[in-house]
Amino acid sequence: MNATAAIAGATFGEAVRKRVLMVILLAALVIILISPAFEPFAGRGQRTLVMSFGFGIIQLAGTFIAIILCTGLIPTEIERRTIYTILSKPVQRWQFVLGKLLGAIGTLAFIYAMMGLVFLLVTRLSLGAFEPQVIKGIVMFFFQSSLLASVTLFFSTFVSPLVNYFLSAGVFLMGNLMSTFLETIQRNPEVTPLTRIPVQILTIILPNFANFNIQNPIINPEQVLTDELAYFIQTIAYAIVYMALLLVGSILIFNQREM
Repeated sequence: MNATAAIAGATFGEAVRKRVLMVILLAALVIILISPAFEPFAGRGQRTLVMSFGFGIIQLAGTFIAIILCTGLIPTEIERRTIYTILSKPVQRWQFVLGKLLGAIGTLAFIYAMMGLVFLLVTRLSLGAFEPQVIKGIVMFFFQSSLLASVTLFFSTFVSPLVNYFLSAGVFLMGNLMSTFLETIQRNPEVTPLTRIPVQILTIILPNFANFNIQNPIINPEQVLTDELAYFIQTIAYAIVYMALLLVGSILIFNQREM
C-alpha cells in the first residue's frame, strides 16, 4: 500500500497548490466570515441567517471543488504522459486509481475542516455560543462531496474533463432533485409495474445526494429527525458502499484502457 499512499499524498499536494481550488476555498471562507453583516437585509433571525448562509456556501463550495478536482485527476496524467512513468514503476493500475480517490477525499477533508472551523468561529462570535450541530452538517456534506468525487472520478476514466464536468454536475442535480420524486412514484399504489420497474432501477443507479441535506433540521429546531443516529449511520454507510462500487467500476474501466 506504499504506492497507493504515495499517489494519494501527491494528489493531495497537487490539489492544495491549484489556484482555482484555493480561490474557491478562500472565497467561501470570506463569505462565511462576513455573513452576519447581511442580517439587516435578510428580514429573519440572526441564527437562521448565519446557519443557512454558512451551510449554503459550504455545500456550494464543496460541490464545485469536488467536481473541479476530480475531472482531471486521470486525464491530466494521461495528457502529460506522466502516467507512463508512474505505471512503469511497481505500481498497479488499481493502486493508481485508489490513490487518486484517497487523495481527493483527503483534500475534501482538509477543505471541509477549514470551512467548518471558520463556520464554528462565526457562530460563536455572532450567536454567543458554539453550535455543535454544525459539525453534523459538515460531516454529511463531506460524505456528499466524497460521493460526488467518486462519481466524477468514475466518469474521468472514459470521458473528457469538459464532458465530465457537465455530466457530474447533472448527476448531482438529479440526485438532489429527483430522489424524492422517484420515491414518491414508487410509493404510489396506482403506478403500474411497467412504470415501477424502470423507476426502481433508476433509484438504485442514481446516487441519492438529497439524503445528505440535513441542514433544515439543524436550522429549524422544530424539524426533528425520527432517529438521528440511525439516519446518520445509514446515510454514511450508503455513501461508503456506493463509493466502493464506483471505485471498482473505475478500476475495471481503467484496466481496459490502452496506455
